[in-house]
Amino acid sequence: MKIESLEVQNFKGFVHKKLKFSSQFNVLIGNNGSGKTAILDALAVGMGSLLLGFDGIGTRSIREEEVRHVYRQSGQITELIPQHPAIVHCIGNINDSNTISWERRLNKTHGKTTRQYAKTIIQYGEQLQKKVRDGKPVILPLLSYYSTARLWLQKKDKVELVKPGSPTSGYVDCLETASNEKMLMGWIKTMEIEASQRQALLQVLEGLRDSVKNCLEGCESVYFSVQLDMFIATFTNGLKLPAYMLSDGQRTILTMVADIAYRAAVLNAHLGEKAVLETPGIVLIDEIDLHLHPEWQRTIIEQLRNSFPKIQFIVTTHSPIIIQSLKQGEVINLNDENIGDYYNKGVEDILEWVMGVANSPQSEHRLKMVVAAREYYRLLEQAKETAPDELERLKARLNELAAPYSDNIAYHAFLQMKREVAGLGDDDNASR
Repeated sequence: MKIESLEVQNFKGFVHKKLKFSSQFNVLIGNNGSGKTAILDALAVGMGSLLLGFDGIGTRSIREEEVRHVYRQSGQITELIPQHPAIVHCIGNINDSNTISWERRLNKTHGKTTRQYAKTIIQYGEQLQKKVRDGKPVILPLLSYYSTARLWLQKKDKVELVKPGSPTSGYVDCLETASNEKMLMGWIKTMEIEASQRQALLQVLEGLRDSVKNCLEGCESVYFSVQLDMFIATFTNGLKLPAYMLSDGQRTILTMVADIAYRAAVLNAHLGEKAVLETPGIVLIDEIDLHLHPEWQRTIIEQLRNSFPKIQFIVTTHSPIIIQSLKQGEVINLNDENIGDYYNKGVEDILEWVMGVANSPQSEHRLKMVVAAREYYRLLEQAKETAPDELERLKARLNELAAPYSDNIAYHAFLQMKREVAGLGDDDNASR
């Protein structure tokens, strides 16, 4: 299951907005107040419609405070008028083939979010539930939303053993703002005890370990210590730390990645160690760069992409480094739909051309490139009046200026083009 497009009306600050999404990674950018989190909330309402087809699973409705309001002055009284209906309309596909359309509405104050326009996705949920009950093979799509409160807002349950239940228990609290870290740790604890009693590896647990190792920088292994009653991470530098002693960035990634892997393992336990790799679905992450060092920001997208290849991620960020790591077509700019070229560009370019930060400070390396380019152009102009016996010396100087930037293909190609236009032939260093 993936979302192809979202259309909202009278939802939070949007009068009307329509967005299209790529099949794997989508990064929403925009100024504060542009509606990035609002889009994630609307998507949670939309994809949560699937859960209406399952018994006993909570879902996400349109809340009264999410209806767009307008201020009106009536005499000396200021009125705040809700603008109904608030509408969330989605187009998505099932199993990468069947395209379906559905809609949720809140039509009036104190009303309930409608279901009648979401029958197609509800029926799909009912079909999945029936196959689970009948014991027929079925792959359940993963749904999950990680808010900016994912680290500090936790449900206050105790870490207790988790009894085996229906695969649909992988949907419990999946769209909640508060994280249920205790439920996650309880499942891992249960699996560790089960593996110990069987004296054998549990494939679903090993899949979770692999995902965390792939995404947590320097991590060598993770396990739940039954003796200490806590989750432990070991690192390649020899450190062995309980989860609560990790940095905020490490804890954020550890718990989020482990939660995605845990839900995949519960929903599709029959896939064994391939549950993490073969489970499709949709994951929403608000501020994916939260607490992450710039070096980690550069790699986290690819780590998630490789760890969960069939998941569609829709995330928000304020980080130009995150944008820099993306492929073409994976950025959605809520401030400017005609987004500039960002693929493989420098941070300064992204800040100015993509994120609209005028006159952003430039790095020393970039300033040196500008100086080198100016000197290069000056020498090209000088070449027009240079005697033939001096051209070799001038060519050598041009090679010297361009050499430090040969790894910047676009920059180097531009200088080479200017050189050829001036009639000075090929750069002797270009093929080295």
